Amino acid sequence: MDAQDEKRPARLALADRLALRPAEAAQALGVSERKLRQLLPRLPHVRLDGVVVIPVDPLRRWLAEHAEAQGSRVDAAVAEVLAEIRQAR
Repeated sequence: MDAQDEKRPARLALADRLALRPAEAAQALGVSERKLRQLLPRLPHVRLDGVVVIPVDPLRRWLAEHAEAQGSRVDAAVAEVLAEIRQAR
């Protein structure tokens, strides 16, 4: 380790981060950065002096809420189709 390495702050592990930059959030979500930027108006985010950061905990909650809502819609659609099949018998 040289003197320059000693001056650099240690990198935080992703699990310890409070917020992610768009490229990091895209990678964490498994989408392209372009897709993330399309979703950005709907995602929890903060602009700090022109820099966009996505807070980790609100992003996790947003994803969980949308997954639950989508699951509920799918469950309702399946129940409706099954009810129609039963009535057709």
